[in-house]
Amino acid sequence: ASRDALPPLGRFCAPGRILLFEQPRPPWRIPASLAAETVKCLERAGAVVVEDVRIGATIVRWPGHSLRDFMILEVLLHEIGHHVLQHHKGKRTARIARTRDHEAFARAFAARYRAAWLRRDGRE
Repeated sequence: ASRDALPPLGRFCAPGRILLFEQPRPPWRIPASLAAETVKCLERAGAVVVEDVRIGATIVRWPGHSLRDFMILEVLLHEIGHHVLQHHKGKRTARIARTRDHEAFARAFAARYRAAWLRRDGRE
């Protein structure tokens, strides 16, 4: 499975609106296996991810403020990356880059600013 198995997290709506969706109460019970990249992303934010083959689901626990941190440092920064790319190209309502390129830029943007935030915060 992929990130698509997760509940909806956030979305960029051109020309300049970012939506962050309300999340279900933890623990999340996802009726699928998650891709290794998705598990790594969740765990980087502090989630505890356990695949339970007995019930055919993945359980995601969010201790402390880890869900908040995930929504800010992963989801929001990623969506801001989409906004920045679009903004520099003239605030058009249509995407200015292929989806694959938009996603790559947003991932790189989020990684750069997440690392800066964590350094500033003394967590990296």
